[in-house]
Amino acid sequence: MTDFILSAESTVDLPREVLEKENIRWIGFPYQIDDVDFIDDLGLTMKLEDFYQKLNEGSIARTSQITYIRYMEYFENLLEENKDILHLSLSSGMTGGVQQALMAKEELEKKYPDRKIYIVDSLTATSTEGLILLALNELRKEGKSIEEVYDWALENRRLANAVFFTSDLTYLVRGGRLSRAAGSFGNLLNICPMMESNTEGEIVVIDKIRTKKKAMKALVKKIKERLIGDFPYNNEIIVVHSNNYDDALDLKERLEEVLDDYKGKIIIYEIGTTVGSHVGPGLVGACFWGEGKTI
Repeated sequence: MTDFILSAESTVDLPREVLEKENIRWIGFPYQIDDVDFIDDLGLTMKLEDFYQKLNEGSIARTSQITYIRYMEYFENLLEENKDILHLSLSSGMTGGVQQALMAKEELEKKYPDRKIYIVDSLTATSTEGLILLALNELRKEGKSIEEVYDWALENRRLANAVFFTSDLTYLVRGGRLSRAAGSFGNLLNICPMMESNTEGEIVVIDKIRTKKKAMKALVKKIKERLIGDFPYNNEIIVVHSNNYDDALDLKERLEEVLDDYKGKIIIYEIGTTVGSHVGPGLVGACFWGEGKTI
């Protein structure tokens, strides 16, 4: 059977219109701003400009896992369509939610013995997760079976790269990736940590660069070195940012200038409320198919 439901989470940070057009289902992460509860619904109830404005004004944003119960309800609604499900999840290196999804899968497969639910740990987040999702959708449209698409995802997910930097260390300190002292010292010296999602799906600092101008040059160099220019599925570079469109446009133009032989599209998307709650405003980077991730 090639007709199956492709599913993901709001952390793919793709426009709602894209998911709806491609008939990709999704479930939203819970988050809170100043202790008020919201669901990440890809900008429907809270526009991203309003979300980041709140953060810039000092509001505190926190996220929660999608619970086992919510996964149960979500998957069961999909199973009622009498189709199998392939679900792409946020990295297990960033959340324990994958285990919640797996628990729901096991329980529902007992209740629906004729149906299968495949859970793919993306080992990444934001539009890098989206790159994988869109590639899986291309395979689905080619008529590949759910087992073939699942196997492809496991084999290729580590090629989905996310490399980025931020000039505001506030959220790295708040998230525990930098000490308060290191964050204060770094801000004074205009340090811009370059980060990536490694092969285990964790966010790691791979370099510390002084000044945003030098960080941008280093980012472009890193992307050019790693890029697989002829990747067969969804061969795009997605420039991502969190309330930092000017730097995103700068990065896009620099990439267009240096990647002479690259035939894919370079597009810009803004990071959504779930990931944005952790990285804060000011981040810029790129999601692309490449080699050379940190182990």
